[in-house]
Amino acid sequence: MVVLVVLIVLILVSPYIYQQFRKDTTINPKEFNNALAVLARAKKSPGDDHPSSAVPVFAKKAAPGTVIELNTADSAKLTGLPGMGPSFAMRIIRYRNRLGGFYHKEQLKEVFGLDSGTYSSLQGQVKVDPSQVKKIPVNSATFEQLSHFPYLNYKQMNAIINFREQHGSYASIDDMKNIAILDESVLHKIEPYITFK
Repeated sequence: MVVLVVLIVLILVSPYIYQQFRKDTTINPKEFNNALAVLARAKKSPGDDHPSSAVPVFAKKAAPGTVIELNTADSAKLTGLPGMGPSFAMRIIRYRNRLGGFYHKEQLKEVFGLDSGTYSSLQGQVKVDPSQVKKIPVNSATFEQLSHFPYLNYKQMNAIINFREQHGSYASIDDMKNIAILDESVLHKIEPYITFK
């Protein structure tokens, strides 16, 4: 199976490399993978700093029992999870950045396209360190800072800022209960992400 995949890659990458591979089939597979990785880096255009280019050509799957911390994992580590390709890994990282980090692993279900089956297959191999969450200082946050946060809509962000300007700083989440358009479920979701300093 691996040889078949390598041959298909060779056919796509370069007919010359494919011909050489057919002549000398004693090549060490590890050396061949390293050569492909070098080729992939060489093909990358200068100035291409797109995060997905950091994903290895052949990402190794994490060994069973390996647990990956979601708030610090890079795309290569995430790609090692079962059922996880480079685009899903980047989607998780983008969502993590919008949130400021995951507070609990069930938030993975909020990532677009990650269905319950995929979540079930990887939930045992991920964990979350809530201390890695970047909190929003709600008493000084600007509209722009709040606008990246996925749990608040435009009206809710506006209400938080307007209420603060009219009534002064928030001392706790209880003060935010006075904002009519912030119901209990929204307050519960945002509480781990805000600080009142």
